[in-house]
Amino acid sequence: MIIIYDEILADIKPTIEQRKRILKFSDNLMNIILEYAKELNLDVECRLVGSMAKKTSLKSKADIDIFMTFPLEYSEEKLKEYGLLLGEYCIDKAGGKAEKRYASHPYMTGLIEEFEIDFVPCYRISDSSQLKSAVDRTILHTDYIQSHMSDGQADEVLLLKKFMSAINTYGANYKVSGFSGYLCELLILEYDSFENVLKNASEWRLHQEIDLENYGTCKNFKDALIAIDPTDKNRNVAAALTMQKFSEFIVASRNYLKNPSPEYFKDRKVKTDRIELINEFNDRNTTCLMLSFNMPQLPTDVIYPQVNKTCNSLEKISNSHDFKVLKAKYYIDDNNRAHILIEYEVATLSKLKLHYGPLVTDVKNTENFIARHPDCYVKDKKWVVLKNRKYTHSIELLEDMLKEENMHMLKLGKNAKEELLKEYELEYINDYINDMDESEFMDIYTFLHPNYRLIR
Repeated sequence: MIIIYDEILADIKPTIEQRKRILKFSDNLMNIILEYAKELNLDVECRLVGSMAKKTSLKSKADIDIFMTFPLEYSEEKLKEYGLLLGEYCIDKAGGKAEKRYASHPYMTGLIEEFEIDFVPCYRISDSSQLKSAVDRTILHTDYIQSHMSDGQADEVLLLKKFMSAINTYGANYKVSGFSGYLCELLILEYDSFENVLKNASEWRLHQEIDLENYGTCKNFKDALIAIDPTDKNRNVAAALTMQKFSEFIVASRNYLKNPSPEYFKDRKVKTDRIELINEFNDRNTTCLMLSFNMPQLPTDVIYPQVNKTCNSLEKISNSHDFKVLKAKYYIDDNNRAHILIEYEVATLSKLKLHYGPLVTDVKNTENFIARHPDCYVKDKKWVVLKNRKYTHSIELLEDMLKEENMHMLKLGKNAKEELLKEYELEYINDYINDMDESEFMDIYTFLHPNYRLIR
């Protein structure tokens, strides 16, 4: 199939009129800030940064990032204070609703008309050696892309971003742990076009290296993909990319090149229902438990690591008690309720287990073992004894671990532990599916079919 990329771009690229409107809107907001800063006698400059400034913003993601730059001699406390003050003033003046958020330091987000605008204070730097906070480098990134990327390449970035969005590998936040927008731009600068990125990615190897400025610092990193920041030779832009998303992108690239289809630029939807999901779990002949609990209204990069940590801890302690876990995954629904699915190959065990002791030839430890276990016996070269298991069902294990007096045996984030102590539900997956909201169907389907996005 021949893919007509112009038709895809027509759906995903902001029109000239839309872009002009956003730029004019941004200029007006920056003027509000500059006028107020002048009244306060503050040394502030404003920059539109991010994908909108670089012409790499998808039509559906036309968020606006306005950075307020302060001189290096300003203290960090003053930077935060003035940044929040100016951002909130601008949002109020424009008739929007302000909300304080946190990254490396606080910033203001405003919903003005249909746009979400971030007002971020940072230091005015000329190179990475002057960095005082993580956000400072954003302007360096914008300058680099603007000076190195053609309009044609910017369109190629849009195709790559949309493709990655459809296969769920786009986004460096913890929820996705995939490719950032800046990394997508660097990939296009390296390989020139969307298709060339996929052709090269289909042959990537572990620790693949990209070094646009030939700094020679790739050897300092051991990540799945190593993409040296052109503005900072000591930073890997792909550090947040997990091995899982690295591998998924490689697989999807190969699949697309074998069978190019415009469907790869669309969010794939699958029709399913409760009966179909329950039947699939029954056919697997496994045991799957669902643990559900609330999480507070905090940024995703705060709550997702905690739920992930909880999921991993429950999987580890299950395996340590001989309940073999086939798969453990989690998701957080629209109501900020976390759901952890743990599927067991074996969820019910015998009452007795074989416990191995010392070698028969180990005289000293043999005497101690026999003293502690008079009913032990020899099996091949070791002493063994039959012991009663503490838990014979996986659900009993989890219920016991989630008691307050036993939670210390799990690794839980602070907020996750607080919420679990308040309330949680632990049930078999079929019972959960019978009562769950239809909006969660795709989350359960994804658990059963983890590759469904990667092939069309």
